[in-house]
Amino acid sequence: MGPSTADARRAYFAAGLEISKTYTDLPDHIAAEMEFMQFLCAEESRLEQQGNKEDAAKMKKMQREFHKNHIEPWVGEFADCILRSTTSPFYKTAANVLKEFAKSEAYYLTEAV
Repeated sequence: MGPSTADARRAYFAAGLEISKTYTDLPDHIAAEMEFMQFLCAEESRLEQQGNKEDAAKMKKMQREFHKNHIEPWVGEFADCILRSTTSPFYKTAANVLKEFAKSEAYYLTEAV
């Protein structure tokens, strides 16, 4: 429960989310962080479709900040570690998808900043 964990909790709370009492992993677990990014992306899309550009921009800003602070610093290295340590086609594919998501999201989030 270091600074990254506390910061992830703050980001979830700022987006209006609470961690379920039944959730047993740390808030900065890769699965929780990816689910949070999915939530932010879906909310941005929903708000954009409703014509609420101001709140959609806030969601994109939250994505940008969370990606910069929680995804970029370690996800590429994490995926590479998986790729080096497994022969499983499933985990190799998952690691490659994770790396590509992180790259494409970084590109998307820096467009028209």
